[in-house]
Amino acid sequence: MSTLNQQAHDFFEKYQSTFDSGNMSAFAKLFSEPFISVRPDGTIQSMPTNESASIFFHYVKENWQQEGYSSFATKDFDVTPIGASSMLVTLTWQMLDRDNNLIREWRQSYNLLLKNNLWTVITSTFHA
Repeated sequence: MSTLNQQAHDFFEKYQSTFDSGNMSAFAKLFSEPFISVRPDGTIQSMPTNESASIFFHYVKENWQQEGYSSFATKDFDVTPIGASSMLVTLTWQMLDRDNNLIREWRQSYNLLLKNNLWTVITSTFHA
């Protein structure tokens, strides 16, 4: 089995490519039910089902597209094991336009849980 660090990188490559593809039903399956997100303004967004997460992220993507978003890149991973089946992953997201120019970037942390040999996101927190 690969290292936890490699598993985190692999998970977020899938996370990024699935979001960028626009398939929000598949993207939402990367999250636990329920899932909680602490948004950049400090509000808490609770999504009890993958269906509610799919709807939420559809609107998030639409809003980001209005800002010029075309794709994401990541950098500066920090991976901390939390017991045998959980990890905290902190990374920097880079929002890119069609020409791969940086629109903006931010740090975000994710608590992932290993269930049935698949990693899922339990919570995410934007660093404000």
